[in-house]
Amino acid sequence: MTVRFERRGSVGLITLAKPDRHNALAADLVADLLATLDRPEARQAAALVIAGDGPSFCAGADIGDLLDAGWMTPAPGGPTPMDVFERLDGHTRPTVAAVHGRALGGGFELSLCCDLVVATADAVFALPELGLGVVPNTGLARLAQIAGPRHALDLILTRRRIGAEEAAVLGLVSRVVPPGNAVDAAVELAQAITDGAPPGAIATVKRAVRRADPLDWTAVRTMLAELPPGEWAEGLGAFRDRRRPDYSEFWRTSDA
Repeated sequence: MTVRFERRGSVGLITLAKPDRHNALAADLVADLLATLDRPEARQAAALVIAGDGPSFCAGADIGDLLDAGWMTPAPGGPTPMDVFERLDGHTRPTVAAVHGRALGGGFELSLCCDLVVATADAVFALPELGLGVVPNTGLARLAQIAGPRHALDLILTRRRIGAEEAAVLGLVSRVVPPGNAVDAAVELAQAITDGAPPGAIATVKRAVRRADPLDWTAVRTMLAELPPGEWAEGLGAFRDRRRPDYSEFWRTSDA
């Protein structure tokens, strides 16, 4: 299994456990994560904490699966990171991301789909997708909702990396803690939320907040179909081949 589950009191701790790949969202990890979320022990937990093993929280989607598993097509043959994001977004129990190291691309989006984010002071967040010819579909919507359109455009268009303190100023991180303390602090926060509060009221609050600014998952998924396939094929192929992408032909033939 590429995902571990354990109970910390009433809190379920889900750990992405593919540290040699910086917990990249590959097909096997995505399937294991969805299966873990469906486990009775996870469904019965009062809250969930999502963490990553090794040097990174999650370094984003696996480029090989973006190209080879049909993830860039309207009808992929299996589960995709988008299924994980949507499942977390609709979860009725509190969800807390415990972020350390790198949270890039899909890893950043994974944190955005949790209710709260605890990050270590040395954590780094970025959405580099545009340089690969793709878009952070969930990031576009959720990031704009949380940080506002201007900040969302800044982070997505420039692809710049930000630290935990700036992420906290933008509302993307709930708590900044010393390095090495993300998981314990996230579990403590999740426990504090659920201690003395009933599950039905918590679920109602979550639904009300989501209803005030809902995420249209159909529209989010449609974005992939609108991407020019030549651009993402060049961008992702260049990344896999470890070369600089060449978008000059697309600029010459593009009309604003």
